[in-house]
Amino acid sequence: VTSYFKCDNEILNWYYDAYIRTQLDNIHCCIPSDCPHIERLGYTGDGELTCECAMMMLDSERMYRKWMEDIADCQDIYNGHVQHTAPFYGGGGGPGGWGGAMVFVPYSFYKAYGDKELVKKYYVNMLAYLDYMESHSENGIVVCEERLGWCLGDWCCPTSVVLPAPFVNTYFHLKTLKMTMEIADIIGKPNKELKARYEKVKKAFLDKYYDKKTCTFYKSTEACDAYGYDLGFGNEKTLKAIVDKYEKLGEFDTGIFGTDILIRTLCENGYKDLAFKLLTSEKENTFYNMKKHGATTLWENWDGAHSHSHPMFGAVVEYLVKYFNEV
Repeated sequence: VTSYFKCDNEILNWYYDAYIRTQLDNIHCCIPSDCPHIERLGYTGDGELTCECAMMMLDSERMYRKWMEDIADCQDIYNGHVQHTAPFYGGGGGPGGWGGAMVFVPYSFYKAYGDKELVKKYYVNMLAYLDYMESHSENGIVVCEERLGWCLGDWCCPTSVVLPAPFVNTYFHLKTLKMTMEIADIIGKPNKELKARYEKVKKAFLDKYYDKKTCTFYKSTEACDAYGYDLGFGNEKTLKAIVDKYEKLGEFDTGIFGTDILIRTLCENGYKDLAFKLLTSEKENTFYNMKKHGATTLWENWDGAHSHSHPMFGAVVEYLVKYFNEV
């Protein structure tokens, strides 16, 4: 552990400690796993979501170098599909939140350690993954994954996920396209084709999901306005819709990806107080609820169903260090 966090709010102190304990519980043989006791697999979704936080909080450089080899080794050499677990051992997921690990992990690694060689090494793999996303799209929207396989969007919302999987997976397509364009600039590769593809997918995403009259995405379902705003779409009305909704709600209605995107969007746009309010709320769908029930590690679900040691909801701990030192 290379980090330390302590403040005058016991919920946030518990949250940091629970994340560290959960993440350490889920590192075996240099594989970041989803849980240490049930599936025990290197899920790319959990690993993608928490990698930047783990790189900040733990001495984990060598582990992620090794795990990127696992992810690349499992990528389909024919169509670019990135498996849901690495090393591959079955499991379910989606093409964006899981498969995006091919881009998210080396991109986060570069941000954390400034190592161009890793992003250069896997650049071809990233392009193959982006080709896969495009090949599983219709009119610019990612609509499916492998035949008979899972195609999840967000995961583990308080109730059943309402936000459409194509919305979430197209968000990840845009996010990874943007990251790969940035990586291309870093390593001196042309990215004209990527930019053209990005603009095509962006137009499809906005045409399908953005309401120009209300400046909101998909009727503000769950945190979809934060997804859109995180991509740089929308305007001040979109941001206001996010703030108004969660000021009133006072708890999370989001899954593993939406929670991270929501809190990051609030913190990066002048609403750290609202992010603080959500993270320290004592309502039902909150981290306090886990603490209240005696949890010492993070749960897979807000209500405590299934695993009681899943690191994925801990991704937000990164923002405690980044943004909350002044709250």
